[in-house]
This record gives sequence, C-alpha cells and structure tokens, in this order.
Amino acid sequence: MPTHDTDPRTAACTGFWQAVSAQLESLRALPARELMEGLNELLEPFFPRLAAEVAGEPPEFKLVLTAHGSVDDFEDLMALVQSSPKLPQVEVEAFRQRSSDGFGMRMNDFELASSEVLVKHELYRGQVALEIGFAKPIPMDMQDHARHMSLIMLDHILGEYDFAVKVGAVDYVEADAHADFDGVPLDDFVPVFDACWRDELGHTGVFPQGEHAWSGMNATRTAEDDREIEVIVMRNDAATALVGRADLCHRLSTAVPVESGEELEEARVYEDRLTARLQTHEAGCCTHVVLEEGVRTVHFQVSDPEAAISHAQSLQDDMDLPVTLDLVFDPTWKSYRIWLG
Repeated sequence: MPTHDTDPRTAACTGFWQAVSAQLESLRALPARELMEGLNELLEPFFPRLAAEVAGEPPEFKLVLTAHGSVDDFEDLMALVQSSPKLPQVEVEAFRQRSSDGFGMRMNDFELASSEVLVKHELYRGQVALEIGFAKPIPMDMQDHARHMSLIMLDHILGEYDFAVKVGAVDYVEADAHADFDGVPLDDFVPVFDACWRDELGHTGVFPQGEHAWSGMNATRTAEDDREIEVIVMRNDAATALVGRADLCHRLSTAVPVESGEELEEARVYEDRLTARLQTHEAGCCTHVVLEEGVRTVHFQVSDPEAAISHAQSLQDDMDLPVTLDLVFDPTWKSYRIWLG
C-alpha cells in the first residue's frame, strides 16, 4: 500500500485544496457561473474527470463535486471531499443530490419533462433494474435524444450516487409500445424506488447484530486452460442489509491456502478474529467466503481501507500460513451481489 507521502491521489487532493484556499477570496467575489468556471479550472489539472458545481450565491455557497455518475471515478471524488479543509462560508458536498422537484429539458428543438418519463422496476442481483417509456409520442429521429435526456433526469431525480450504485440495467420499451406502457412518472418514482431498495431487496442500511445467517452454494468456472474448476461459496445473508452503504465502499480480501483440517482451522481462527475487529464500531462486515483450488478467500466490505489492512496484517503475526491481501474499490458490492441470484 502506498503511503500518504507517495500516494498520487493524496497529493492531488492537497494540491487542489491549496489552490482553492489561496484564491478563495477572489473566487467568491465572482458571480455563481464564473465562480464555477474558476473552480473547474483549478480542479482540471488534478482531477480532469471530476467537475465542480456551485449552489447558492457567493460569497456563501455550496461546492458540489461530481463524477458525472462514473463509478470508476467515485474513489477520487470521495477522497477529494473527505480531504476538504474548513473553508469559510463554503459547504463541500460529494455527488449531485436528489432534485426535489420535477423539471424539463430541451435538446435539439426537442422538449421533454421528467413527468413524461415513465418507469417500471424489477429486482436483479441486488440492484433495481429499470424499464423506461414515455408518456408522449417520440419522433423516430428523437429517440436517442429522449433516452439520453431520460438518463440525465434519472441522475437528478434519484441522485448521482444512488443512480450509479443502486440501479442495474436500464432498458427502453420499443417505440411503438409507449401507448400501452403503464410505468410510474419519474416525478413520483423516488418513494417507489426507496421502498424497493429497502423492503423488497432488504438493503436497510442497518448493521446486522448477533449471529449472522449464512447460505452455502456450489458453482463452477472455466479456467484459462479450459478446466472446469469447482467453487464453494458461503454467503453472509445478513450482509445484504448493508449493500450500497456509501461508507462501506472498499472490499478487502484475505486469501489463505488450506490443504488440511488443521490449516482450515487456523484460517478460520484468523478470519474470526479479523471479523470481530472490523465489526467493532461497524468498521466492516464479512460478506462471503470462497473456496477454490485449495485457497480460502474471505471478503469484507470496509469503511477505512488503511485501518482494515493494518488489522489484517497485525493478525498475521500469529499465523503460520501465508495470507495474501487484496483491496478493491467496490461501491456496488459486485463481488457479493453475483451470489445473490
């Protein structure tokens, strides 16, 4: 793991906030639009894939940092916001938040209101899959525009983080089927979406207490040499409650070779001790265990990746078996959700 002294992301965060602090007085004297342009000029050299938006009127304003819904850039965005210093009269926020009101858009002489976007949903592997239709006829040459506009509206109505993390596939009804489509207007969809996430999928966000319930399953995968490899998975069903929590975005994996009952017992003692440490103060949760070709890999979703790595390394002192650690940014819990069926 890189240290703070050598981590390029940390250096970029420091560079941006130093630039903002140095120019804040002159920036806050600008109108909102020019202020936003100035902030983006400062941001671009450090994080060219992120953007700054401004809410409110200077000198007091909210600085909203966005990744335009790109999950690949969420780690940079969250690190940037978490490293923000206290700036007088400035509130710093990560991600575009939900719009409280419906709105309309115009693109290439085509107009569409959020109330004219219709949505149906279904469950798929721990996420909400959407089917989109429209409440008015869409000319054939405007179909692509309408679909693009609907995605922008979904981002604003559901919020950038929820749309990127909680929504799975987005499909559209055929152009000739809009008249018979009975979806919910997007303006009314938020409570339906939230109820689906919480009640139907069970993602309550509440950290599970007591003994966790587990499910076992077998699967096979094809290796690079075309061999069929058997995979045994133990899934922590209680972890389902935490899927999508913005403070549990990193997946820590610990892989231990086990070729005997004694080695299996040692591996289990290690993972139990690590689980206990991570569950203290709700710093992490064991999500699933995979046994493949004599290697037992335990997966955790954690809030503080550096602290989790430190815990995992410190517990290795009592281990005779080698432990391989891996850390991945996984806000959608993809590694866990594939076993939800």
